Amino acid sequence: MALYGAPIWAERLTTRAKALLRRPQRLVAQRMVRAYRTTSHAAACLLAGTPPWELDAGVLAERYGLKVEARERGEVPDAEEAERRERAAAERLKERWRDALENSAYGTRTIGAILPVMDEWLSRRRGP
Repeated sequence: MALYGAPIWAERLTTRAKALLRRPQRLVAQRMVRAYRTTSHAAACLLAGTPPWELDAGVLAERYGLKVEARERGEVPDAEEAERRERAAAERLKERWRDALENSAYGTRTIGAILPVMDEWLSRRRGP
């Protein structure tokens, strides 16, 4: 529900709006991993394996924009092309998340422990 309409509002996110998105996500992530309430947003999301919603919204907006452009050209992507775009979007999200984590001011000890093995950590959290 938090990402409803993300392609429309993702590019207009202000610092205040990002904080409003982070508050409930942090709470949910902390409960998912049973963390202390002093655990930072970045650390809680990483432990829970959920990327920040503002990054997720940006990738959703990009995917939507590509779909609109393809429709305007009269193209209909096949299932293989759609799967390739989906994987590329997931990789972009992971790269942006990694960059955000490397520049995070809070949760540095937790992030520093998990960041070198982030791919393995996320695949472990999501299952086979």
